[in-house]
Amino acid sequence: MSDETPEEHKEAARLAWKSRHIPFGTLVISVFLLASVLSAIFMVFAQGPSNPIP
Repeated sequence: MSDETPEEHKEAARLAWKSRHIPFGTLVISVFLLASVLSAIFMVFAQGPSNPIP
């Protein structure tokens, strides 16, 4: 195995978790942006063609 002490292992595990962790504020902003873009796209589709062929 390795020559790590338990303290070094805990520190390594903490750093590994932090590297994968997404901050809560970033997650909220990302979800809000995604919802806004999808809402705009669906609104455009709901309007239909602006000049339909008679």
